[in-house]
Amino acid sequence: MFKKRRGIHISYNKQGLIYFVCINLVSLPDDLQKRVIKKIVRLCNLICESENEYSALYEVLTNDRRSVFAIARDNYISEKRLYHLRKTFYENW
Repeated sequence: MFKKRRGIHISYNKQGLIYFVCINLVSLPDDLQKRVIKKIVRLCNLICESENEYSALYEVLTNDRRSVFAIARDNYISEKRLYHLRKTFYENW
């Protein structure tokens, strides 16, 4: 379920757009899906400093079934760092 993140200083509508595009990635038409994946990968590579951060951020963005805590724990990074990466991703979209 989408809820505006107060720490991210962009509008509710833009946050919703980014959230729903990322979560519904597999439901997009093929040509749009490829472009969105390319954009997500490009931004993740730009923001992340390690492979663990990259995989954790990608999972947080594209999976709404697992908590940030579980994803951070499985990828050996702090929750605070993962929240910061997600904030940076949204603001650079």
